[in-house]
Amino acid sequence: MTMVQMNVRIDAKLKNEVDEVLKDKGVSVSDAIRALWSYIADRKEMPVLETTAEEQAREAEKQRKLKLIRESAGYVHKEMVKAGLISEDTDLMEGLTHKQLRDEAYDEQLKKYRHQSDYLRYLEKERDLS
Repeated sequence: MTMVQMNVRIDAKLKNEVDEVLKDKGVSVSDAIRALWSYIADRKEMPVLETTAEEQAREAEKQRKLKLIRESAGYVHKEMVKAGLISEDTDLMEGLTHKQLRDEAYDEQLKKYRHQSDYLRYLEKERDLS
């Protein structure tokens, strides 16, 4: 297999931050780049890399939906109190936000696990090819 050398320009602060993370994980920069290249070559697509803008947009949409849920719950709460079905101090939102946060945390953990698993498989594949 013919090897080539690549040179890239990257912000020094970003490079240092990533170098520290990779060092803590026991992974070289070259291994990380080879794993990324292998991933793209095998799947013919980029791995999911969320940008700050995407994260902010997703968070804004989540907050918009939560606001609608709270407003709807407020309306339903008022009508149920008027009908005598619940008391004024009953919280219709109790448990909803906690469950939603648990589900979102689980989704994040699952996504991180999948990315780590993919990365480890590619590292093993690269080492087998060497």
